[in-house]
Amino acid sequence: MNLRTLLAATALLAAGATAAHAAAPADTLAAVTAGHISATMTARDAGSAQWFFAMAPDDVMPLLPANTRLDMLDYYNSGLARPSRNAAGGEAMLTSSADRRLTFVLGDSTTCELAVFAGRADTIVALIETIRFPMADSRISWFDGSWSPVAPPVAEPRLADWLTPEGRRRRAEAEAELPFITAEATADPDSRTITFRRTIDSYFLPQQAPAALGLLRPSLTVRLPR
Repeated sequence: MNLRTLLAATALLAAGATAAHAAAPADTLAAVTAGHISATMTARDAGSAQWFFAMAPDDVMPLLPANTRLDMLDYYNSGLARPSRNAAGGEAMLTSSADRRLTFVLGDSTTCELAVFAGRADTIVALIETIRFPMADSRISWFDGSWSPVAPPVAEPRLADWLTPEGRRRRAEAEAELPFITAEATADPDSRTITFRRTIDSYFLPQQAPAALGLLRPSLTVRLPR
């Protein structure tokens, strides 16, 4: 969406230009509406993590309808630690916000992160959902700048990626003792990276932890192409 188009449409709407409003593209009108509903966002926020959070289609975040997300933004930007109700009745709240990255709580056991990666050809948005019970495990969904799903620009690590040099020599042992790996993902749009921190350790009781855990790296970082 072109920011100049957005600003022009905003001016028309403020002036009460009904005919122009009716003829404007649907995505522009949605943006203008959101800009006016949210008391703490303006056209200057276009392209930011908060902007993408507000503009996400409801089917991308089915537990957080648009009005709920706008309330969350307004509470956070006003300095109010006030939760909102998600569609399942749980509490949702923004917990941090920067230009290209924000985090929010979706319920008792789920946290999310939205990261905006600006590229040469298009913007890519990563939506990271982390389930924290029984151990933190993340799932990443990828979208373009129009919130259409896209193929992952980086592969999520597999067991072989986690293995240390010693682990690669003892791969059969690792595969036998660790049939799956759980990890928590965090994004850094400035460095264009996703870091995965392994969490599988907490799946085991201390006295039952397999020796193969010592064959794994504690974390892995992957870099998005430009």
